[in-house]
Amino acid sequence: MIEQQDFERLAPLAYQWAKSQEDYILKHGAPLARDQVADARRAGVEDPARVRVLVVDRIPMPEDKELADAARRAQIITDASKAVAIGHGIIIRADNWQNRELLLHQLVHVAQCERSGSLESFVSEYLTDRRGSRNFSLGSLEDEARTRAREICAEQKNRTATSLTAWGYEP
Repeated sequence: MIEQQDFERLAPLAYQWAKSQEDYILKHGAPLARDQVADARRAGVEDPARVRVLVVDRIPMPEDKELADAARRAQIITDASKAVAIGHGIIIRADNWQNRELLLHQLVHVAQCERSGSLESFVSEYLTDRRGSRNFSLGSLEDEARTRAREICAEQKNRTATSLTAWGYEP
Protein backbone atom coordinates (compact mmCIF):
# COMPACT_ATOMS: atom_id res chain seq x y z
CA MET A 1 0.00 0.00 0.00
CA ILE A 2 1.21 3.49 -0.80
CA GLU A 3 0.95 6.02 2.00
CA GLN A 4 -1.18 9.12 1.36
CA GLN A 5 1.80 11.50 1.54
CA ASP A 6 3.76 9.43 -1.01
CA PHE A 7 0.64 9.10 -3.17
CA GLU A 8 0.13 12.87 -3.28
CA ARG A 9 3.78 13.44 -4.19
CA LEU A 10 3.96 10.70 -6.82
CA ALA A 11 0.58 11.24 -8.53
CA PRO A 12 1.76 14.30 -10.54
CA LEU A 13 4.88 12.36 -11.61
CA ALA A 14 2.67 9.46 -12.68
CA TYR A 15 0.59 11.79 -14.85
CA GLN A 16 3.71 13.34 -16.42
CA TRP A 17 5.07 9.87 -17.20
CA ALA A 18 1.69 8.75 -18.58
CA LYS A 19 1.42 11.83 -20.78
CA SER A 20 4.89 11.32 -22.25
CA GLN A 21 4.11 7.63 -22.89
CA GLU A 22 0.78 8.46 -24.55
CA ASP A 23 2.48 11.06 -26.77
CA TYR A 24 5.12 8.50 -27.80
CA ILE A 25 2.53 5.77 -28.51
CA LEU A 26 0.32 8.12 -30.53
CA LYS A 27 3.34 9.15 -32.62
CA HIS A 28 4.86 5.68 -33.15
CA GLY A 29 1.96 3.26 -32.70
CA ALA A 30 -0.23 1.70 -35.36
CA PRO A 31 -3.93 2.44 -35.79
CA LEU A 32 -6.43 -0.29 -35.01
CA ALA A 33 -7.31 -2.77 -37.73
CA ARG A 34 -10.95 -2.91 -38.90
CA ASP A 35 -11.91 -5.80 -36.57
CA GLN A 36 -10.15 -4.05 -33.69
CA VAL A 37 -12.12 -0.86 -34.39
CA ALA A 38 -15.30 -2.91 -34.05
CA ASP A 39 -13.97 -4.33 -30.77
CA ALA A 40 -13.11 -0.82 -29.57
CA ARG A 41 -16.70 0.24 -30.18
CA ARG A 42 -17.94 -2.86 -28.31
CA ALA A 43 -15.63 -1.89 -25.45
CA GLY A 44 -17.19 1.59 -25.33
CA VAL A 45 -14.47 3.62 -27.04
CA GLU A 46 -16.04 6.75 -28.53
CA ASP A 47 -13.19 7.62 -30.90
CA PRO A 48 -11.45 4.42 -32.08
CA ALA A 49 -9.65 6.36 -34.84
CA ARG A 50 -7.51 8.06 -32.18
CA VAL A 51 -6.32 4.77 -30.65
CA ARG A 52 -2.80 3.63 -31.44
CA VAL A 53 -1.12 0.39 -30.46
CA LEU A 54 2.61 0.00 -29.94
CA VAL A 55 4.00 -3.53 -29.84
CA VAL A 56 7.09 -3.87 -27.63
CA ASP A 57 9.34 -6.55 -26.15
CA ARG A 58 8.58 -5.37 -22.60
CA ILE A 59 6.33 -2.80 -20.99
CA PRO A 60 8.38 0.28 -20.05
CA MET A 61 8.69 1.31 -16.43
CA PRO A 62 8.94 4.94 -15.32
CA GLU A 63 12.52 6.17 -15.23
CA ASP A 64 11.95 7.74 -11.81
CA LYS A 65 13.02 4.95 -9.43
CA GLU A 66 10.53 5.85 -6.70
CA LEU A 67 7.64 6.01 -9.17
CA ALA A 68 8.70 2.70 -10.73
CA ASP A 69 8.89 1.08 -7.27
CA ALA A 70 5.43 2.42 -6.39
CA ALA A 71 4.02 1.09 -9.70
CA ARG A 72 5.46 -2.35 -8.92
CA ARG A 73 4.22 -2.33 -5.31
CA ALA A 74 0.70 -1.37 -6.40
CA GLN A 75 1.02 -3.90 -9.26
CA ILE A 76 -0.02 -1.29 -11.79
CA ILE A 77 3.00 -2.01 -13.98
CA THR A 78 5.35 -4.86 -13.19
CA ASP A 79 7.98 -6.79 -15.08
CA ALA A 80 5.24 -9.37 -15.83
CA SER A 81 2.80 -6.83 -17.32
CA LYS A 82 1.54 -7.84 -20.75
CA ALA A 83 -0.10 -4.56 -21.78
CA VAL A 84 -1.03 -1.11 -20.55
CA ALA A 85 -3.44 1.52 -21.85
CA ILE A 86 -2.48 5.16 -21.45
CA GLY A 87 -5.09 7.55 -22.77
CA HIS A 88 -5.65 6.58 -26.41
CA GLY A 89 -2.36 4.69 -26.52
CA ILE A 90 -1.93 1.00 -25.85
CA ILE A 91 1.39 -0.73 -25.32
CA ILE A 92 1.27 -4.50 -25.70
CA ARG A 93 4.05 -7.06 -25.51
CA ALA A 94 4.80 -8.80 -28.80
CA ASP A 95 4.24 -12.22 -27.26
CA ASN A 96 0.65 -11.18 -26.44
CA TRP A 97 -0.25 -9.29 -29.60
CA GLN A 98 -2.78 -11.90 -30.73
CA ASN A 99 -4.55 -12.04 -27.33
CA ARG A 100 -7.92 -10.50 -28.17
CA GLU A 101 -9.19 -10.50 -24.60
CA LEU A 102 -6.09 -8.64 -23.43
CA LEU A 103 -6.51 -6.01 -26.15
CA LEU A 104 -10.21 -5.68 -25.30
CA HIS A 105 -9.27 -5.17 -21.64
CA GLN A 106 -7.00 -2.30 -22.68
CA LEU A 107 -9.69 -0.85 -24.95
CA VAL A 108 -12.07 -0.74 -21.97
CA HIS A 109 -9.41 1.33 -20.17
CA VAL A 110 -9.32 3.66 -23.19
CA ALA A 111 -13.11 4.03 -22.91
CA GLN A 112 -12.76 4.72 -19.17
CA CYS A 113 -10.23 7.45 -19.93
CA GLU A 114 -12.58 9.01 -22.48
CA ARG A 115 -15.41 8.97 -19.91
CA SER A 116 -13.20 10.64 -17.31
CA GLY A 117 -12.69 13.62 -19.63
CA SER A 118 -8.90 13.70 -19.81
CA LEU A 119 -5.79 11.64 -19.27
CA GLU A 120 -5.00 13.64 -16.14
CA SER A 121 -8.41 12.92 -14.57
CA PHE A 122 -8.19 9.26 -15.55
CA VAL A 123 -4.71 8.84 -14.05
CA SER A 124 -5.96 10.38 -10.82
CA GLU A 125 -9.13 8.26 -10.82
CA TYR A 126 -7.25 5.06 -11.67
CA LEU A 127 -4.55 5.60 -9.06
CA THR A 128 -7.10 6.49 -6.39
CA ASP A 129 -9.10 3.37 -7.30
CA ARG A 130 -6.01 1.20 -7.05
CA ARG A 131 -4.32 2.92 -4.10
CA GLY A 132 -5.70 0.64 -1.44
CA SER A 133 -5.67 -2.47 -3.60
CA ARG A 134 -3.04 -5.09 -2.85
CA ASN A 135 -4.23 -7.45 -5.57
CA PHE A 136 -4.24 -6.50 -9.27
CA SER A 137 -7.72 -8.00 -9.73
CA LEU A 138 -9.17 -5.47 -7.29
CA GLY A 139 -10.38 -2.02 -8.10
CA SER A 140 -13.58 -1.08 -9.88
CA LEU A 141 -11.85 0.06 -13.08
CA GLU A 142 -9.87 -3.18 -13.39
CA ASP A 143 -12.96 -5.23 -12.57
CA GLU A 144 -14.92 -3.41 -15.28
CA ALA A 145 -12.14 -3.96 -17.84
CA ARG A 146 -11.80 -7.66 -17.08
CA THR A 147 -15.54 -8.29 -16.98
CA ARG A 148 -16.33 -6.39 -20.18
CA ALA A 149 -13.46 -8.00 -22.12
CA ARG A 150 -14.65 -11.47 -21.10
CA GLU A 151 -18.26 -10.62 -21.99
CA ILE A 152 -17.31 -9.41 -25.47
CA CYS A 153 -15.24 -12.54 -26.12
CA ALA A 154 -18.07 -14.77 -24.85
CA GLU A 155 -20.64 -12.93 -27.04
CA GLN A 156 -18.50 -13.51 -30.12
CA LYS A 157 -17.99 -17.18 -29.24
CA ASN A 158 -21.74 -17.64 -28.74
CA ARG A 159 -22.55 -15.92 -32.06
CA THR A 160 -20.05 -18.17 -33.86
CA ALA A 161 -21.47 -21.31 -32.25
CA THR A 162 -25.03 -20.24 -33.13
CA SER A 163 -24.03 -19.56 -36.75
CA LEU A 164 -22.31 -22.95 -37.07
CA THR A 165 -25.32 -24.75 -35.57
CA ALA A 166 -27.65 -22.96 -38.01
CA TRP A 167 -25.56 -24.37 -40.87
CA GLY A 168 -25.77 -27.88 -39.43
CA TYR A 169 -22.34 -27.97 -37.77
CA GLU A 170 -21.85 -28.89 -34.14
CA PRO A 171 -19.15 -26.78 -32.50
